[in-house]
Amino acid sequence: MAAAKYMGRILLVDDDELVTQFYETFLTAAGFITHTSRDLKSTKELLTQYYFDAVLLDLQLGNEEGSNGLPFILKMTPSTKVFILTSYGSIERAVECMRRGATGFFAKGTEPEKILAEINAHLAPPFKESFQLTSDHRKALGLVGESNAIKEMLTMIDKIRKVDSTVLILGESGTGKEVVARAIHQTSLRSTERFNAINCGAIPEQLLESELFGHRKGSFTDAKCDRKGIFEVCSTGTLLLDEIGDMPLALQTKLLRVLQERQVTPIGSSTPININTRVIAATHRDILDEAKSKRFREDLYYRLSVVVIRIPPLRHRIEDIPHLTNHFLEQFNQRFAKTVRPPSPAVLARLMAYDWPGNVRELQNAIERAVVLSVDDELCINDVFQHLNLKAGIPAPEEGLNRSVFVLPLTEAKQCFEKTYIENLLQLSGGNISEAARISGRYRADIYRLMNRYGFDKGSFR
Repeated sequence: MAAAKYMGRILLVDDDELVTQFYETFLTAAGFITHTSRDLKSTKELLTQYYFDAVLLDLQLGNEEGSNGLPFILKMTPSTKVFILTSYGSIERAVECMRRGATGFFAKGTEPEKILAEINAHLAPPFKESFQLTSDHRKALGLVGESNAIKEMLTMIDKIRKVDSTVLILGESGTGKEVVARAIHQTSLRSTERFNAINCGAIPEQLLESELFGHRKGSFTDAKCDRKGIFEVCSTGTLLLDEIGDMPLALQTKLLRVLQERQVTPIGSSTPININTRVIAATHRDILDEAKSKRFREDLYYRLSVVVIRIPPLRHRIEDIPHLTNHFLEQFNQRFAKTVRPPSPAVLARLMAYDWPGNVRELQNAIERAVVLSVDDELCINDVFQHLNLKAGIPAPEEGLNRSVFVLPLTEAKQCFEKTYIENLLQLSGGNISEAARISGRYRADIYRLMNRYGFDKGSFR
């Protein structure tokens, strides 16, 4: 059975374990990732670790007044929807919380269907799909899928296609940040001009400065002739500053001045050059946290984040996996002159159950490998996941993590540890998920996710 469509992340704040289990059960089944907290201290800790689409906040947390956490929640994440959980006699307090910024309230005991409907109504995408692209055009742009995330990106691209505002794209490695940047360029008024991308974290500082701003002959040892910087080269086009979070602080200062003054001064020159470059920046880092930690200039962050596009990881938009799989299958069949058929329901279920830590890039590579290795036009699950070495590379629990794990790529080594750890954990807890979660310091949903990934059944450990 296919996993539920990802709906968002919700924090349940209540000191009654039975209440949190009640909400956690139907919210998880509906597709939400749920976290639980029993006091305001742990609530604040979780809010600094995750972005929550919604918080269900009990008014009474033992000896604490739950509503005292409302200002902190609204300050930390202003767009988070906060629903107050009330018991008999506390309606007036819930209404007061709404005056202070809460979204709504639920009386404890309200039917799950009504709660879900209310939450979904407030979390429904606040956009109107105005960007109607043909399927072929969307594929050409690389924006494949039918999830809300894809629809939101298409709508955002439509809103900014007639302007040249700076865009900041956030997302884990492999989610397709450059694909989105190219789509922004190709649908903009600059589509006939140059698109250039430069990785700010892969080039030494002095060379990066020269690449960005250019240099004059003799300005340093290897400067044997004048050279235009990439800002000047694509002055009428679009420049993607990829992995902007890895740019050295000294260069960040110079970049800020370029963005403010729309001029670059090549190394070794005192004459500024006017530019009209549209800048898109991208990073896998939590750039706001980097700014608060003084590892990234806060003023540069605000200059770059005129328009922000967040690309969720593939594990949060699993409904796109079938579309992406067929898209890549079509690509590689054509490229390698193969006729591999679409995945069977069983194979597709496995694809959708896996977390894809490498995101869309990992899925693309996995499908390419499966197409190349296919001998009977079947998409074989062993070929898809060959890179994980699930049989040979991951030792059984009794074998332990021997030295051979240290010659594996990091992703595979993590898989080795994860599988061994979760299997031993389930044996230790006798298949009790709550106990396994307590021992590991993780949430029940995390334990279920890992069990699903490695095919464990809790009944076999009892």
